[in-house]
Amino acid sequence: MPSAAFLPPPTQPGRRTSAPPPTEHPESDTSGICAKFVTSNKTGNRESLLLSVDRPLTIGRNPSCSYVISDAVVSGLHCKLYAVRSSNGGIIVSCHDFSTNGLILNGHKVRKTSVILMHGDFLEIPHSQKFECVHLQQEPDQKVNIFDPTPPREPSLKTKCIDHYLVTSHCLGSGSFATVHLAMDTSAHKQAACKCIKRKSNDKLAKVRKEVDILLALNHPNINMVRAATNDDNFLYIFLELCTGGDLFSYIVSHTDSKLCEGEAKYIMFQLMKGLKYLHDRLISHRDLKPENILLHTPGSYPRIQIADFGLARPKAYQETFNVCGTVSYLPPEGILALDHKHLGYVGMPADCWSAGVIMYIMLAGHHPFDYGKVPGESEMYSYEPSEDVDELAELSQCSSHTDHMVKKRIVHGELEFPRHVWGTMIDATCLCSGLLVYDHLDRATALVALRSNWFSSELLELEAAYRSRIGC
Repeated sequence: MPSAAFLPPPTQPGRRTSAPPPTEHPESDTSGICAKFVTSNKTGNRESLLLSVDRPLTIGRNPSCSYVISDAVVSGLHCKLYAVRSSNGGIIVSCHDFSTNGLILNGHKVRKTSVILMHGDFLEIPHSQKFECVHLQQEPDQKVNIFDPTPPREPSLKTKCIDHYLVTSHCLGSGSFATVHLAMDTSAHKQAACKCIKRKSNDKLAKVRKEVDILLALNHPNINMVRAATNDDNFLYIFLELCTGGDLFSYIVSHTDSKLCEGEAKYIMFQLMKGLKYLHDRLISHRDLKPENILLHTPGSYPRIQIADFGLARPKAYQETFNVCGTVSYLPPEGILALDHKHLGYVGMPADCWSAGVIMYIMLAGHHPFDYGKVPGESEMYSYEPSEDVDELAELSQCSSHTDHMVKKRIVHGELEFPRHVWGTMIDATCLCSGLLVYDHLDRATALVALRSNWFSSELLELEAAYRSRIGC
């Protein structure tokens, strides 16, 4: 049996009650409420289920559910509704189906999966009640020009069929070169994320497709799977497995003191190193590993995580590269030196392990090992001076140039501390983290070495059992 340290809380809420869910009233204090689900019960009365961050709702026939429906077609626990924060400051509302007969989302059958619910979506239990999702925390309405209506009309949902995917105009995120839209895989009855990359007039499609084909061949529970890819004259479309729990950064900062307990951090790191070993065994490096690029497959504690955003990934990762990419505060010393001195290179796989060490430090200590406030007299301690005439890459950290320079100096000088009040009782964790953050990349712990560390091996049977029970493999 899995150790209690690696078991998530029960699926049902801790407070067992058959009372109806909170119902909206004009005089009610709805602070913290981010969405409501409007339905009509069997007697025709209109009800609103109120959803807040980190307080999920359960719907089912079992009296312990937050909202009880006595219909025979409803499972004991039919579905669970979540709201979690995303790194862009928004809210992700999702629903996880646990039933035997599934759900209907906007007319499409979904079953045994988790889906993201947008404002105005309709969720239906087959042959039973229908719920309309209403987001209560939305961007303020703003006029684009003086002829816009007051208030502006809500944009109508647009869809586009691409192969067997129905891509919607719901945007999950955007960057300089791509947007990510919510899509429905009509053949698998699951949602997906569609990454739409604008093609440049001079791009070589064969090269881009070769890189996508590498990702299509990846199949691991802790790697965000590329399910399909296609293109037209204007865009390259990459269809990805949809994660509904937000990202690791948002998950960490939602905790007290922005840190996790050792058991949960160990379970997450165990998955992260499994995913990295899978990549590195195939000579692929990620090169931009950070909490924002690690997704939670579904909401909840002790989450299944997936490494995502392979836009900077590199095959043949054993070879030295002179093209530095990533985020300054997660780059290893050799990456910082190569960034500021163009004649120097670095290797991607040891860089991934350094980044994993930084992530581990953040989860357990509640702060970054190198990115912190100014220490009096610190600048006089360093001989290394970052080059001022190097163009910073667009992918690099958004923090100020001064802060970047100080972080670079600390990384290059290998200044790493493990305060006793934080790490004193975590001897094996300290040993692994310091091994991943070794200055010389030739001496740095690999993913395989990390998985064999005492931190994991001391509870390996429990970790593996929890991994199989949560992930199913």
